[in-house]
Amino acid sequence: MKKIFALALALVMVLSVAAFTASAESYEETVVATNWQLGYVGSSTNSSGFVNVLNPNGGSYSYSDVIDMGPAGSTISFADDTSAYASNAAYVFSFWTKNGDSYELDPNADHIPGGKAASRFYEFVTTEDNQAIRVTYRSEQKADMTPEFEEIFVDGTKVDTNWNFGYVKADGSIVEKGGSYSYTDVIVVPKAGSKVTFTDTNKNGTAFCSNSAYVFSTWTKDGENWVFANGVKGEGGTFTTEPVVYSYTSTKDNELVRLCYQSNEKAGSPIDPALRPVVTLKTPVAEAPVVPEAPTTGDAALNIVAAVLASFALAATVIKKRTIA
Repeated sequence: MKKIFALALALVMVLSVAAFTASAESYEETVVATNWQLGYVGSSTNSSGFVNVLNPNGGSYSYSDVIDMGPAGSTISFADDTSAYASNAAYVFSFWTKNGDSYELDPNADHIPGGKAASRFYEFVTTEDNQAIRVTYRSEQKADMTPEFEEIFVDGTKVDTNWNFGYVKADGSIVEKGGSYSYTDVIVVPKAGSKVTFTDTNKNGTAFCSNSAYVFSTWTKDGENWVFANGVKGEGGTFTTEPVVYSYTSTKDNELVRLCYQSNEKAGSPIDPALRPVVTLKTPVAEAPVVPEAPTTGDAALNIVAAVLASFALAATVIKKRTIA
């Protein structure tokens, strides 16, 4: 009887492990293996003689090898934990083309300078397949000192969606065919805690989404009608030539979301699909806890349970994860 009770208790422990596994969430991301070099990629506003070229001599910066990003819609990100951050004299993300055996800075790309990332978290969503990117940050590296470099993460699933001429107004109504804006069909986000992201690269030469429109809006269905529920407004229409990244984290399963941005779309002048933002989705996955290895006993029934527990611990070591707020 004691053996039966012990086995039942151990199985309860297994079930509690499974329940805990389903409740702890994080996003799976792949750590990119890259080499770092002393120096930086000079920006178009660099005043030290390194406009749009590599400075191989430092400035307390480091730059990565060229990273092949693969499919469009991939997200590359890293967090800079040093005491200073990159100025606008350097490109945090720069884009390159292959010429024979070497890479050249793409003269037509919208490189992203530093200077605005006070949070020291950098993120970019690729807009085309196989973009070649270098990362630069202020690592405090010097000729005689090599720091412990930051990790770069890549993740993202591209979301296909249809764009419409118009925008989601501040009162929750949709203004069709107006305002130089575009908005998407409703996107179903299957799981709470998922992160929807897109980058307005400003390739159409417009201001960004103003606070009279919702960048993200959530909806419910009432028969055949869509009903506005909530939303996140733009931050203002200040003109800028630098890309802006917008992100929204879903609050419930199967949330219905629309996206909106100022595209410069006009009646009779549809936007080239190649100029549309790439929308990506990161879905949270269950993170298994680390389970201590159960001791081997002389009892065969308990040894079976110990083996089951060990299998949970093995499953927890498959991939490195990072939790994103």
